[in-house]
Amino acid sequence: MGRRPIRRAGRVTAETARHITGISTPFGGVQWSDPGPPQRELVRRLIVALEDRRVLYNPMQLEVRSQVDYSIHQIRAACTEALQHLGEGEFGALPIRAIREACRRYHDDANLDFPHMDFHAHDFRDHDATAGFFMALGAFRATVGYQVALLAAHYDFDVEGDLASVLPDLDGGDE
Repeated sequence: MGRRPIRRAGRVTAETARHITGISTPFGGVQWSDPGPPQRELVRRLIVALEDRRVLYNPMQLEVRSQVDYSIHQIRAACTEALQHLGEGEFGALPIRAIREACRRYHDDANLDFPHMDFHAHDFRDHDATAGFFMALGAFRATVGYQVALLAAHYDFDVEGDLASVLPDLDGGDE
């Protein structure tokens, strides 16, 4: 699952052929482009970056709106960077696109007004913390957590630290 094809000596695979940029005939040389890191490594790098984003797991009452906005903007940029290096049909592209969409949705929904909800009775550290902010942040965390769980399961790697504590159980088992 998610494994690269084995390259056999003396045989050009489709993966290798995509990176050939030229062939010299006098002595039989071949030129090719550096394909960069494999898909699994690109996804792993993104997950490692997300593990360091407190916005995904910090207690809600500790969140400061301006810091959350900035962090989510950085997550969106990291997703765009990863997508620029992943092929369109690769498994990792779809969950990463979903994370990037969740970033955009957060920025749209965080400013929604819910006048029937009394969030001003609580002592929040940031005066811009509204019901819309907390609802958008909760939806963002749920989406990212699910997509990270899918990526980790598909590429068979562990998620470390506090981020691991917020991932859903994709198997539905009660352990």
